[in-house]
Parts: sequence; C-alpha cells; structure tokens
Amino acid sequence: MDVMNVTFVPNGSSMLMPTARQFCDAYCRAVLTTAYSVVLFGGTAGAVMMSHMMLKRNSQSAIATIIINIIVLHCLLLISLPLRLSYYLSTVWKLGSFTCRVVSGVIYGHMYLTFVFYVAIVILRLLAYFKRLQMQQLQKFHAVALSAIIWMAGSLIFLPIFFLQYGTDPIYTDQQRCFEFYRSLNCREIIIINYSIIVIMMTTVLVLFLLQLSVILHLIKAYWPDMWAHQEYRAQIKSFFFLVVIVLCFIPHHAFRVYFIQNYPEQENSKLILCNEICLALTAFCCLDMLCFIGGVIH
Repeated sequence: MDVMNVTFVPNGSSMLMPTARQFCDAYCRAVLTTAYSVVLFGGTAGAVMMSHMMLKRNSQSAIATIIINIIVLHCLLLISLPLRLSYYLSTVWKLGSFTCRVVSGVIYGHMYLTFVFYVAIVILRLLAYFKRLQMQQLQKFHAVALSAIIWMAGSLIFLPIFFLQYGTDPIYTDQQRCFEFYRSLNCREIIIINYSIIVIMMTTVLVLFLLQLSVILHLIKAYWPDMWAHQEYRAQIKSFFFLVVIVLCFIPHHAFRVYFIQNYPEQENSKLILCNEICLALTAFCCLDMLCFIGGVIH
C-alpha cells in the first residue's frame, strides 16, 4: 500500500501527498517470492542436471562451451536469490548497502550476458546455415576465446557503471531497505543508458527472429514431412528456442521499461513499481531453459 507523507508548500500550509516510498506491499512480496522461488528450485534442478549431462558426454563443440557459460551465469543468479527471498519475507535488509547493490546488480548482469550468449549461439548457427562458417572447423578453443571476450567486454561495461553509478546516489540512505534503485530513473544519464539498451536489444531480436524464422520455414519446405530426421533442422529449432526465451523473458521487461521511465516520476505508485518488479523477475525465468532441454521440450 502507498505511504502518505506530509509535504509543506511555500505558503506555509501543509497537505498530504501520496507517494510510493514503500517498496513492496504484502501482495507484491507474495508475487515476487513465488516467482523467485520457482526460478530458484527449477533453475537449480536444470543447472545440476544439464551440468551432469554435459560432463557425461564431454562434448568439445563450440556450442557446448557457450552452454557452459550460460549455466555459470544461471548459477551466479541462483546463488543471489536466497538473499532476495529473505528480504521479501522479512521486509528488512540486514546485509548492508554494498551487498544490496551486488544482489540487485547480479540480475541485470545475468540478463545481459545471457542475452549475449544466446545471440552468439543463434548467430553461429545462422552463419553455418548460410555457409559462412563451418561448425566442424570451429574448435573448442575458439569458443573459449569468444567466451573470454564476452566476459571481459561485459565486465568493462558493467563494472564501471556498477561502482560509479548504480545505487550510489545519496537518496539510498535507508540501510534496512533494498532493491529500490529504480528511483535513479530521474537521472538523465540513466535514462539515456536504458533507452540505448532497449533499442539495441529490440533491434537485435527483431532481425535475428525474422532471419531464424525464414530459415526454419525454408527447411520445412525442403525437408517436409521428415524435417525432424535432419540435424540441420533440429539445430535451427534449438536456436529458435533461445530466441523464444529472449522474447518471453527479456522483451517484456524492456518494453515495459519504456512506459515505466515515462511515467514513474509523475506516477510513483505501488502498482507501477509492482509491474516493473514482476517484469524484472520474469527475466530470471530464463534459468528454466536448461530444465526445458532436460525435460524434452527441445531434443
């Protein structure tokens, strides 16, 4: 529920102004607790089972190496989730502001690095389809080098923003509250960064989605009705699965982010914040991707 604060106006009178200084009411906490609990248990099961399967197969392919990176990212997020859940259950943050920033930043780092690795898989398979790349010639050390470049580039971009900008504003002075860094959206630089990320992600997904869909339709036409018997078709379907995960988990957050940025300063209310937090929690559901593979959704 919203908190009513007394605001004094210049003529000396006072009036009650509704503000959403309370991060999350009971309903909000219940929704987020349920969502992150599903991610924690489902994601952990998927990561453990997929790791066991990959160790058993000992695959040396480039795609397998990228999948390992995705599993590592999922594990980093899953480790942070119990701290989030404890805050939603107790409503009090007891681990200090820096830990709060780290736990809050992990979900964003996980989202964007996972997105890059998903895109890398899709691009590699598209290049192989269009005969621009021979997957057989792409050795494991190539994928390791690509992974190192992605991690280093991500660190060079993310860490300066985290240490110099993210959550460092003096408005975050309450040591018992956490995950309220959306209040920085009043800052012009943060708004520009958000819009830039949204445009880049939306454009990338749209282009790759159309390309991938056209490839799959072409393969269906070429191999019908026995397309599942062809490895090339199955590989492209797996790539399409990662694009579907991006669309379902990442795009809603960025689409709503546009509305949130435009309306938050004028409509600082708990419903708007709840929708933003639900969209953010939805990004964590990509951790269930490995469980989908294990469960046989994508063979």
